[in-house]
Amino acid sequence: MIELERRITGDWFDLREAGKDQYALIEFLKLSAQDLGRLAEELRGAVEEGLSEYKDMILRRAFITLEAVQFQSVRFEELRAREQPLKDLVFIILMQRLLCTGTIPLPKSKEAQGLSPDELDVSGVLAEIRNRIKRDGNFQKHPAVKNIFVQVALYQKERKKMEELLPTIKSDKKDVFRANFGATFKGIFDSIKKNYSDILKEEESRRLAKENRQDLLLRVPLKDLAPFLQNQAQAVCRLCSTLAYAREDKYKTRGILVDLFKQKEEYFKRIDSEQRVYRSLCAEIGLMGTSDCPIRLNYRLRDELIHVLERMSKVEEKP
Repeated sequence: MIELERRITGDWFDLREAGKDQYALIEFLKLSAQDLGRLAEELRGAVEEGLSEYKDMILRRAFITLEAVQFQSVRFEELRAREQPLKDLVFIILMQRLLCTGTIPLPKSKEAQGLSPDELDVSGVLAEIRNRIKRDGNFQKHPAVKNIFVQVALYQKERKKMEELLPTIKSDKKDVFRANFGATFKGIFDSIKKNYSDILKEEESRRLAKENRQDLLLRVPLKDLAPFLQNQAQAVCRLCSTLAYAREDKYKTRGILVDLFKQKEEYFKRIDSEQRVYRSLCAEIGLMGTSDCPIRLNYRLRDELIHVLERMSKVEEKP
């Protein structure tokens, strides 16, 4: 048993050190772009309870194998088949921890882009403004809308002036005359488009601000989850190391695996208690009474991990 404990301690030390950085962790576990894509798909398949569902599934399959060992001879190929999913699980937990500590940065708050004034059509802008005023009379009180109507009035004034003066202009001067008024009209149109572009950008900023406020990953103190995940990863690593040792040593294997199966409830408590940690994090931002906050946080972490894995799979692809 001393050799087993040495194996467990050594495996966890190496993995913990590699787990300080996502790239070192991927290299240490020799994960390919295909492996990262596969893990992203497996996480995407956890549709009922998010990350907790994925973790529970991997553990449950491992302990089904350990339960069978209680009543029949050990099948070493079956033990080997459970090792890689457990390694994957440790990887996912450590990646989740890196997200929570900020080592893997969360997505930045989006900034409103709006439309470039050059992409707008003046006639379309004016038609849209009139339609919006019909739907909401208060819209015409917006400063930018007022500016647009000032520009419309100026355009009408300048156009009338041009039409009145045009018959008095000599033929050889008419092109210059029209060009001068054309420059005036362009300035007016550019102002109309700029003001409407500012309206769209302002509305987009409000929408994104609301969206960012609703993102639980940007609201809850995720760093408080990191120690829990460190312990969870260590426990799963211990399980994986014990299976590998039993398979490789082939001496007193049954006794090792029987003892391991007796710890089943302890392992599952580490997964189940994650929901309690989520509830605590939700309580810290005043959402303790919101029953779906923990599960939404669970899903949001899963979705962000999928995004990270897919992004990193592209980095790991061989040219």
